[in-house]
Amino acid sequence: MNTPMSVLPGIKRVDKLYLELLFRCNFSCTICYHGEDLKRPDTVTIEQASAALAYFQTAFDCHWVCLLGGEPLLFEGLPTVLGAARLLGYRTEICTNGYKRRAMLTRCANHLDMLRVSLDGGTAQIHDRIRRPGSFDAAFDTLTWAAQRTSIGATCTLTADNIGTVPALAERLRDLGARDLTLHRVRPVGNAATNGVTPVTWDQTQHLHEQLTAMDLAPLSVNTDILLPERCPPPSDVIEKLEISPDGRVYLSCAEVAGPGRAVRFDFDSAALVTA
Repeated sequence: MNTPMSVLPGIKRVDKLYLELLFRCNFSCTICYHGEDLKRPDTVTIEQASAALAYFQTAFDCHWVCLLGGEPLLFEGLPTVLGAARLLGYRTEICTNGYKRRAMLTRCANHLDMLRVSLDGGTAQIHDRIRRPGSFDAAFDTLTWAAQRTSIGATCTLTADNIGTVPALAERLRDLGARDLTLHRVRPVGNAATNGVTPVTWDQTQHLHEQLTAMDLAPLSVNTDILLPERCPPPSDVIEKLEISPDGRVYLSCAEVAGPGRAVRFDFDSAALVTA
């Protein structure tokens, strides 16, 4: 019999659940880890998403969820899922490319604690080359609109080409009132592997760490710890991040996303983690 403790031995709490609602996206970014999965029609239903939220709240004392994709603003039931999360006491977040979709954002605003936008550098030239023409300005239009309605943040995937623009990105986000900038190192999977994207070196991230820690970015918080090679979270009965893909693959860190997943999967039909 699969129980939470038997599937994830020793784990008592999941700090943050990342629930991918669909693979489909209106972009095909050159660094996207989903790669060919972006073409897949898999999607989670409203009922399945709501049941997953209830499961992680009960089984793992989780109260923080980020809904993503693909592009979550293409998921028609997004406002309903956000509302269900709020009723369960979740802190709610969306991670989006921020490209238009203002009508959907308006429907979501009352159920949202943070709108997070993916930004791939501090200039339109760098960002748009990775994503699509006009997407940098559109993303900041969305952030400016959202800042009047909820907390805002951003995510940036670091490459050898864009890492030098991150300090300017952090300053612009700070000036806009953003609360958080989450950095990730690009991995050679999905579109990044196909397009030959160059990963960052530890020398580059060390330099960025020195730049960011010397800047006055308050109230913006940046996860600068990931820029140092010695970062290694101690063993714990708490999982900082658990991500589920629309086909049930389970990842326990950003470094695993889009890979084969763990020897455990989430069964959306039974709304539970099961042994793969």
